[in-house]
Formats: sequence, C-alpha cells, structure tokens
Amino acid sequence: MSEVETIECRPTRWFYLRAGAMVLMFGVFLVLFLKDWKVGWPKKNEIYYTFKAFETAKERFAEKEWSAEDWEKETRAERIFPEETAEDIILPEGVDPDARWPVVLNDYAGYGKALEEEGKKAIPPLWAKYTDERGWNSSIPKKSYEAAKIQEQLYYGIGSGVLLLITGFFLIRTSRRTMKVDGEAYYAPGGARIPFSSVRRIDVRKWGVKGLAYLFYREEGAPEESALRKSKIDGMVYGQFKQEEGAPAEALFQRILDNFRGELIELIEPREDEAESGAEDAGESRGEESSGENGPKE
Repeated sequence: MSEVETIECRPTRWFYLRAGAMVLMFGVFLVLFLKDWKVGWPKKNEIYYTFKAFETAKERFAEKEWSAEDWEKETRAERIFPEETAEDIILPEGVDPDARWPVVLNDYAGYGKALEEEGKKAIPPLWAKYTDERGWNSSIPKKSYEAAKIQEQLYYGIGSGVLLLITGFFLIRTSRRTMKVDGEAYYAPGGARIPFSSVRRIDVRKWGVKGLAYLFYREEGAPEESALRKSKIDGMVYGQFKQEEGAPAEALFQRILDNFRGELIELIEPREDEAESGAEDAGESRGEESSGENGPKE
C-alpha cells in the first residue's frame, strides 16, 4: 500500500498582508506619537507664545504715544512665555523659558513702519519676516499644548510600541509555523499531533464563511471521561483556498473529514422541499382567509 501524501499548509499571502499592515500602522503611530512628545508639540508651544508676543506688541503699540526709548525699554522687559504658567509649558530643548520678546520688536521706528505697511493683515506686523528667518510657517498657530497633554503622547507612543512588539511577535511566530495532515493525524500549527482516531467532534459552522473549524479531541492515553481539548483549523491564515494552487486548506480539511467518525456540528438549514411546502401552506391559508372576507354575502 502506497504512503498517503502529506498535505502541508503554510502561512498565506492574505496573512502577511494584514499582519504587515498592522506592523506598519503601529510603527507609524509609534514614530508620530514620540515625535509629537519630544519635538512637535513643544515646538508648537514656542511658536504659539512667540506669536502671542507679536500680537501683544501690536496692541501695546496702539495704546499710547511711545518714545523710542520707552518702547525699547518696554519690549526688552516683556517675556515670551507666561511666568505664572512656566511649569506647565514644555518647550524644545535649548529654549530659555525666561526668554524676552524677539529683538525685531525692539526697534521703535522699524516697528512703526511695519505697522503702517502690514497693519491690515491678519497676522501682526513683522511676523512673516521673523518666521521666515526662523524657518517657521507664518500661518497663525491655533493653540498651545499643556504639559499633561504632551506627556500623553509619550504614553500613546509606549502603547503603540507594545502593540508593535506583540504584532511583530505573532507575525514571526506564525511565519515559522504550518498546519498539515498525513494518513494518520492532523498536526496543528502549535506542534500538537492529533490522531484522527482521537477526534470526537468537529465544529464546521464557520468553515464556509471564514475558513475556520474546530477539532475537539481527547489526548492519547487520557481516560474517556476526561475533558476534550480544542484545536483550531484556520484556512485563511494557513493554506488559503485558491483553486489555482490546489486549495490546500480545503484539501487538508477534507482529509480530516474523510477520516472522521464522530459528531459533526454544522448549521442546519431548512430543506428546499420543506421550505416550498411551508410557503404553499401559508398561501393556501391566506387564500382561505381572503375568500371568507370577500365572498358573497347571504
């Protein structure tokens, strides 16, 4: 008697695409969250409060008639970042929390000229020039970020990193596994050998829709009254159902069914003749009711 061919199902392209997409997604989240925590949002705080200084300068300049000396003295004393909230503001490394207004605001004559030329713009005078020199975007910054909010980005980044590691672990582990059958047993991806004779029940309710089935078996040597163990057959992860490749997952599962002599759990659908009979009975019943209501009256 010739030896029965072993059917082996390896991880599918479907699995690699989805697992790879998850690894990429969590990797991108990790980078973005850590970037916002370390650089992005602190830099936005610096830009936001610097912009507020330019706005305040415009308002302050219009409050009264300034001398050049008084204006320079006033602007040199003003802080960019509020003193009372200094502990709640996270700034980029190297930025002095006690920094004063930018020097470009100190020149009374230059600021007055800029106000005449740019006073009707949405952005305050000299902001476009200053941001161009700093390499910043000259658009109006929308808001600042509290320290607690910036710290949350670190936590989200750590969470994304953990999910990345977990997903990567399962990707690597699954890529090294297979499921297979020979003439005597099913070999689960986890390495368990399940002889066909030990299988007591098979749940096939999800096989036609999701490619999932479950074997309930008793370990070799275990007493008959012991609880059954459960093993999953996942045809979407291992083997797939492409006809041009021989539908290996379907072939593997059929081999198990051909050697199975236990209870098969499957969806029970009404037989076609029963469904038609029920429909005819319902139609006759409606016809009798209709005849009784609309028949000739005595």
